[in-house]
Formats: sequence, C-alpha cells, structure tokens
Amino acid sequence: MTFLILFLSISQIFYCDSDTDCFYIPKNKPKKKLPALLILSCTGAKKEDVDSLIFIAESLGFILFSCHKSRNHRDFLLNDKDILKTYQKLVKKYSVDTSKIFIYGFSGMGAQALISTFLHPEIFKGAISVCAPSMPLFFIKPDKLKKHIFYLITRKRDWNLYHNINLHQYFKNNKIKDTLVITEGEHQIGDKFELYKAISWLKNNF
Repeated sequence: MTFLILFLSISQIFYCDSDTDCFYIPKNKPKKKLPALLILSCTGAKKEDVDSLIFIAESLGFILFSCHKSRNHRDFLLNDKDILKTYQKLVKKYSVDTSKIFIYGFSGMGAQALISTFLHPEIFKGAISVCAPSMPLFFIKPDKLKKHIFYLITRKRDWNLYHNINLHQYFKNNKIKDTLVITEGEHQIGDKFELYKAISWLKNNF
C-alpha cells in the first residue's frame, strides 16, 4: 500500500512519499529559495523525526527533509545512493538554495552525514554530526572543502570522544571551517535545542 501523507495549505507543505521520505517547507516565508537540512536516523528517518523539528524550520527558515532508507548496519554506499535519490526529489520539487544543503545525523548516521558530504562536496555544504565514530580520512579532499562548514558534537563520556577531537584537529590543520562542542554525558542523541544551536551556527557561518 502506498504510504502518502500530504498536509497542504497556501503557505505550508508537509509531504511524505511512498519511500517514506518526508519534506517540510516552512510556512509564511518569503518566496525565495531556502537552505535545507537532511535528517538521518539510525533506524531510518520517519515522519515523526521531521515533525519534532518543525519549530526549527519555522524559526530559522530551513526546509527539512529526511531519507528513510539510510540507516545503521547497512553499507554506507547504499545509504549514500539513497541519500542522493532523496536529494534529487528535493531539488526537483521545491524551491531550495542548492548552495546551502546540509546533513544531520547521530552516531553511525553522523558518520554517514560526514562521508556523504566528503563524497559530494558539490551537493552538500556541510554536516552536523553527533557522537560519530571514526571513519577513513581518505574520503576527505581538503581542497574541495574550503567553503564548507561542519558542526561536531560529542560527550565527555562518549566512546567516540577522541575520534571527534581528532577530526576537529584534522579540519583545523587543513583550514576547513568547523566547530567542536563537547557536552556532559555519554553516547546519546541530544535534544532538539542542541540541534537548534547547531543549525543557528550553520546559518551564521554560511
């Protein structure tokens, strides 16, 4: 059965397609191209993952969209293929600023957000990564990322703490713009206000 949800008014769109990829367009925004954030989830992003962040879309003027098929315990190249498919839907259907599209993910999907940005710097402007594990650095082409930005979050008792510190140092050494936020706690996803701060930082550093 086709899974289809459509809430539509003159100024607002919230749509989930047959792949369970969802798209939210802020209401009452000027008719101009908006930046966008792709939301990933370890178990496959769903409608509720976007729905819980609508206040961010409205406050900061971001389109939110999600890729359901990308998830943990799946080949990262397959994830990447589906991320690109979702991206193509976004740019085909909606008025998005293609120079300001970012990816957000936690843990394994934090690593996926980074890797997809490294693989496709011409598509993604940067990433928000929370408690991401280590990843091969050969994916990174520093000369392709001079105009990109990255927001790294980790916890003081996160088992991935030093991987994030090392990645931050790598960015710094290669003059790639980023910031590293280390909070209290263990390996866990943050609340929506943590993400709000991250997106605000991106917006201030376009």
